[in-house]
Amino acid sequence: MEIANLVLTLTCVISFTCTHAKIGYFWHITDFHYDPLYTSQGDTRRHCRRADERGSSGHHRALGRYGDYSCDSSLELIESAARYMRTRHSENVEFVLWTGDITAAHFSGSKDENYQAIRNMTELLSRTFSSHFVFPVLGHLDPAPSASLTNLWMHWLPLEALQTFQNGGYYTIEQSHSKLRIVALNTNLFSARESNSAQATHQWEWLDSVLDKATDNKEMVYIVGHAAPGSDSRHSYDVSSDANARYLRTVRRYARIIAGQFFGHLHADTFRVIYDNDRPVSWALLAPSVSPHRDPVGSSNPGLRLYKFDTNTGKVLDYTQYYLDLATANRNAGGAEWTAEYNLTQYYGLHEISASSLHNLADKLRIGTPQETTVFYKYLRAYSVRHDSSENCDGACAHQHFCAITCLEHLAYRQCVEAAASALAAAGDTAPLVTSSFFKLTVLVTFVLLLI
Repeated sequence: MEIANLVLTLTCVISFTCTHAKIGYFWHITDFHYDPLYTSQGDTRRHCRRADERGSSGHHRALGRYGDYSCDSSLELIESAARYMRTRHSENVEFVLWTGDITAAHFSGSKDENYQAIRNMTELLSRTFSSHFVFPVLGHLDPAPSASLTNLWMHWLPLEALQTFQNGGYYTIEQSHSKLRIVALNTNLFSARESNSAQATHQWEWLDSVLDKATDNKEMVYIVGHAAPGSDSRHSYDVSSDANARYLRTVRRYARIIAGQFFGHLHADTFRVIYDNDRPVSWALLAPSVSPHRDPVGSSNPGLRLYKFDTNTGKVLDYTQYYLDLATANRNAGGAEWTAEYNLTQYYGLHEISASSLHNLADKLRIGTPQETTVFYKYLRAYSVRHDSSENCDGACAHQHFCAITCLEHLAYRQCVEAAASALAAAGDTAPLVTSSFFKLTVLVTFVLLLI
């Protein structure tokens, strides 16, 4: 009997060990916008580059060593991010997702100079993650696939991936130690200019075959790209309606095996929920940029994201968002101090990361009750990576966020925004929705009520 009990106990222990989640981490970094010509003596009218001899400096304020919200990234900013990433869970990091727009938006150098800038960033990441694989994808500012680019990244990608990357800028990675497959897309082929090209057709055919194979092999899939599906009236999007619709149909078809979708491009911290007959079936998380950002609707601080996941199944368990307060870093003689901004599940009170939980979170962003307004303010703080640029968001702005998150079909998004605009106009709601003082008052009232 004792032997039988011992065997039973060992069987239970072995079973638990085999089925227990193995926790791993991966970084998601995006939109470096590295500008080799950035200088703290630069001219903001010249994208923070040095004025020529005939011109004056022209800027009306001092520029920081780590960058400026009006310009692309300095080398010191990106190097500080790399140093910080080396200190976080380095022994448990499985891989790195690098989702494009490597060089500056206003890069004016030659092709060789652009390639050298990409080489510099590649070498920096190779030193930072010397024992890890980095999986790069192309952004809209990056050069087209080429033999030179393929050779530059050949130490990270297997032969089959290198072949499809050189031909079309897309590839897949099969994880040998787990049932997780990474599918890296070239979202530049979704643009209005490229969506009808032969390369775009080849990518669609290839994607279907890869997802069919993953289904047959009972693999889970991460889809990785630069520009997410959907629309956003606050940022430029160059994804054709046909390509966008086809991508969404593909996700709905293979939703059961898609464990996550990861994108950049917007320089903002947000998410997307994909529905099938009004049922949430998949999600996408959009990481903020390493580059600081400023546009007419607000600014954002530099950000880095570290995901926690089950390496056996690919299930995303959580992430921690890190950020750099750029203004403080530029004033600090001691250097850049990256810090944790928030943890996803704790910040929003989620019990898991799933299409259903993110659908419920999106529903809380509808403005009505003070509690909903508080949740929306938290979302705005994260969206801008703790830059104080959210006070100009009125009711129409708030609803645009909701529409962008939940209505990914282009027509559905426009109808959602227009319906909200009509309703708000009828109600005369044009006042700013969220202010810091209102948020602080709401928190204070909530705290008092809890004490009663």
